[in-house]
Amino acid sequence: CQRAKMMAEAHQYACELMKPEYRSQIAETYKKKIENIVRKEKPPEGEGQSEKQSPCMYCRGMLNDVQLDCPACQHISPFCIVTGMRMLQDDWTYCPSCNFPAKRSAMKAALMTAEQCPMCDEPLKEQDLPFVSDASAL
Repeated sequence: CQRAKMMAEAHQYACELMKPEYRSQIAETYKKKIENIVRKEKPPEGEGQSEKQSPCMYCRGMLNDVQLDCPACQHISPFCIVTGMRMLQDDWTYCPSCNFPAKRSAMKAALMTAEQCPMCDEPLKEQDLPFVSDASAL
C-alpha cells in the first residue's frame, strides 16, 4: 500500500498488524518499518505537530515529538498508541488490556469519540485509565 501511495490504507493495515494478537508473528526485519508507518499518520490540518519539541525522557535533550531515537543518549522512546508521537514523561497512561502506552491527554480525547482502546479495541472508559506518576518504572 505504501509503495502504491495508498497512505491511508497502509496506515490502517499497519495499525492492524501492530495489535497484540498479530505483533508476535511479524519478523523483526519488518516490525520497525510497520511501526514507522503507524507513527507517521498525517496530523490534523492546521496543527504543526511535527514542529513541536519536548525533552527526551532519558537525557532531557530537546527532540521533535515525532522523533523516537535520541541522538544524544541513543535511547529509543516508546510511542503513543493514539497519536503515534513520542511519549512524554509527565503525560503517561496505558491501556489496562494490552499495556501499550498512550499520552493521557490524547487517550482521554480519543475515548470521547470511541470508548475503546485504539490498539486492541477492548472497551475502555476514562475512569479505567491508570495514572502513571513515574513512567521510568514502566
